[in-house]
Amino acid sequence: MGGGDLPVLLFFLALLALPLYALLLVPFEIRFSGGYEAGEVRGFCAFCWAVVSLRLLWTEGAPCAEVALGRSVLFSTPLGGEEEEEEIEEKTGEEKPAAGPGAREVLAAARAVLPGALNLLGYTLARCRIACGRIRFRAGLDNAADTGILFGIVQAINGVLAPTPFRVDMTPLFDGGEAAGRAEGRVLIERPLTILIAAALFAVSAPVRTAVWPLIRGEA
Repeated sequence: MGGGDLPVLLFFLALLALPLYALLLVPFEIRFSGGYEAGEVRGFCAFCWAVVSLRLLWTEGAPCAEVALGRSVLFSTPLGGEEEEEEIEEKTGEEKPAAGPGAREVLAAARAVLPGALNLLGYTLARCRIACGRIRFRAGLDNAADTGILFGIVQAINGVLAPTPFRVDMTPLFDGGEAAGRAEGRVLIERPLTILIAAALFAVSAPVRTAVWPLIRGEA
């Protein structure tokens, strides 16, 4: 490599390093508000970084996603496709694939990865500023014991959230009832790149590979 090539190489390395440096320093903001009741979800969730934002919207129609630059929406696209699936099923007469894992399998996987998930949550909270946040919901599983386990998991999460203004309130439905909930909050992540790395390491950890990956692949 000639001496004249070194400045060019350093220039391109700097171009590659700038986005990573920005991810490390520029805060990442998450804002959300919405509710679930009578089988319907309504609300929004916005992921904002610098002047770019991704907004997920749930209204009376199909959910949609918007990408915005400042206050200007660059493009919007619908999400889901349940109606299309129903039309295809009516035309072809083919049944939908079997349902995914049940609540008990998901709950068992959650218990298996809970220690690592709580560690990741604590690591994330140390790099966040929570302006406000609250999740309130009522829910019950088919088995009262499973409902109790779910309630215990929520309390464990609240233990990690104790130093922050964020709270998760669950009303367990042991004797049946309709699930419903409401959530709102604003979180500022000050070092998003470090959290992405920690989340990636958690995703490939042994408990997640053993308990969660089979559920995703439909092997449970």
